[in-house]
Amino acid sequence: MGEAPEPTDLTEAELNSLRLLGFLYLRLGLAARAVRLFQALAALVPQDVQIALSLAAAHLEDERPETALAVLERPPLAGAQEEPAARLLKAQSLWRLERREEASALMDRHLSAANGA
Repeated sequence: MGEAPEPTDLTEAELNSLRLLGFLYLRLGLAARAVRLFQALAALVPQDVQIALSLAAAHLEDERPETALAVLERPPLAGAQEEPAARLLKAQSLWRLERREEASALMDRHLSAANGA
């Protein structure tokens, strides 16, 4: 058996088109398709924070908050916890997992940061 081929490098325009397609899947209620697309993109571009955030959001839309939380707690998002979108997605995940106190505390931190406190 031969080795698997290396992934093709995507241009920025191709990457943006695929991100847009994933967003459209989410808007159309096709969360499972969005998850698969963002998983593939995350495998191709593992350091891309926006793709990781999109994958977490897709998992939330697909009613899998525990998986969304796992995405948010590993690289590249593990170091981006102060990213506003990451905080909001994490709070939503915690809330859906019935971890209300943690979710509320995270939202309080988010609002304080947003208000410059």
